[in-house]
Amino acid sequence: MADNMTDSCTVDFRLFGENRGIYYDETNRCLIYLTNHETLSDLYSTIQHEIIHFCLAKMGLNDDMDEEQEEKLIFFTAWATQDCLF
Repeated sequence: MADNMTDSCTVDFRLFGENRGIYYDETNRCLIYLTNHETLSDLYSTIQHEIIHFCLAKMGLNDDMDEEQEEKLIFFTAWATQDCLF
């Protein structure tokens, strides 16, 4: 979990990987794998998804959810805001 409200999230990009993106709670770092995206909008969505993982960890909300619940919350958040972001 992120330690305090001054923690920041680092987003790094890699060319190849098995996932579209992954968030590491221990280091507050997101890795985004570029070759697994077809459009810029798709890439933005993955960045948003991984940063929401960071935000949930920072607020301590991910402690009360299993991985499936967290992914569902992120999916519905992205769906609800999709026309507001870009």
